[in-house]
Amino acid sequence: MKSITKRFFAVSGALALGLTAVKAQTDSALLDALVKKGVLSNKEAEDISASEAKDSATTAGSKLSIGDYVQKLTIYGDARLRFEYADEKAQSGLPVPVGGGNGGDNIVERNRYRLRIGADYVYSDNFKGGFELESNTANDSANQSFGSAYEKAAINIGLVYLQWKPVDWLTLTGGKQRNPLYTTDLVWDPDINPEGASEALSWTFPFGGESAPADPKDLKAVAAPASDESLTVGFTAFQGIYSDNSEFNTKGTDNTDSWQFVEQVPVQFNFNKNMFVKVVPGFDTYMGGGNVGPGNGPAGEAGGGTLAFMAPNADDDLAIVTAPGEFDWKFDKVPMKFYWDFAANLDGKARVQQVYLGNATVVGAAGSSIAKTQAQNQALGDNIAWLAGIQAGQNKKKGDWSFRADYRQVGLGSIDPNLNDSDWGDSYLNQQGVKVAGSYNFTDFLIGTITVYDTWAYKSSLLNGLPGANPTGLPIAGGGGATVTGTTASGITNLAGVSQTQRVDVDLQWKF
Repeated sequence: MKSITKRFFAVSGALALGLTAVKAQTDSALLDALVKKGVLSNKEAEDISASEAKDSATTAGSKLSIGDYVQKLTIYGDARLRFEYADEKAQSGLPVPVGGGNGGDNIVERNRYRLRIGADYVYSDNFKGGFELESNTANDSANQSFGSAYEKAAINIGLVYLQWKPVDWLTLTGGKQRNPLYTTDLVWDPDINPEGASEALSWTFPFGGESAPADPKDLKAVAAPASDESLTVGFTAFQGIYSDNSEFNTKGTDNTDSWQFVEQVPVQFNFNKNMFVKVVPGFDTYMGGGNVGPGNGPAGEAGGGTLAFMAPNADDDLAIVTAPGEFDWKFDKVPMKFYWDFAANLDGKARVQQVYLGNATVVGAAGSSIAKTQAQNQALGDNIAWLAGIQAGQNKKKGDWSFRADYRQVGLGSIDPNLNDSDWGDSYLNQQGVKVAGSYNFTDFLIGTITVYDTWAYKSSLLNGLPGANPTGLPIAGGGGATVTGTTASGITNLAGVSQTQRVDVDLQWKF
């Protein structure tokens, strides 16, 4: 009877205030007030809100009909305009590119835009789902350059997932999903939505008070305590389909699928509601395809074949220990954050020697140069990458500002260059340098950002000797103008072919 009485007063109040022009906002404010006064629980308020939203969406005047099994539907989106300046300078010892040019320097100025629109929906029985459409097809960017003669751009699927939370401490997700891992752009570009399955477990132990629930939309969110100290411990696992190779590939190719497996143990200690420290040790490894051998049979057998997906051997010899984290506090009401990341590839030396340098048989004029490069770098490992930075402020409403800066070093054999930030150092390895960014909220929905990158070679003249020095293309792409046969195509210039990079991004972003 008590529950029925509470629901009656809550619904009656919402209907009375709902006659105004701001019905949705008033209803929400009323429910919040009733929760604060103890008339309703959080769960009861959420049920009422979901019920009212569904009733509104299925009225005769509405053009949107939601099934009975959908409790809540949220449509969101954002758009961005960007001016970008980028400059790459080749290694000083490398020769002028084939056909002449400016000594290997690449300078690009371009105007770009990005569009993303998506929907998240809450089902009954503790299920959630969602999808997102975006411009561009790159795995690490939705940016689209302005076209020729005002041509149109395509819209692509950037996100499609299904999530189930059978109990409060366990969340299961499958599909092309938001990155479930706690990470920085040292290892993962923030625009990458990985494909596969993930499991997230989390437990909070309050020391002096009941903890508030974590944001259900963010798998990485950790519950903040209501007042006193608390400890949160979790476990996150991800199984990603790195390359789904066709079983009907032509004879001579390896049809084995390539998988990525990541495990993390998030640990967060909350000193109070404004101060906490988080450390997230983890392990990242790859299994499956990527093994290359001569002949036409399956890899690893007599006459083993070659695998052609992102590149030969692209995911071999990667067994990476990671340890990102952060310390958050407030300084005179300004949110502050010190953040870091660390990655050590246990197979770093093998990756450099077997994947990048390889034991290829090279024909043509480039043969002597590649042989020289292999001889010069026989002991090279470079298996460490790390980052340290600081952030002040946040961007949530009009007038908010933020500033962040970090420094990092990336060894040649330390991380997967197909997943790291594509803007910092243009995704090259063997780089060190800084990233500085500032943002300002002109309105609640309109944000301006300026980001500056400056990187230089971690080890100078590394892997020098390959002709065709123009540093174009993505990492682990064939290059140098050489004809290569045998175990691998060493895209040496496309991994460490630059001595310095500079980039400036000026963004204007709005959400809807």
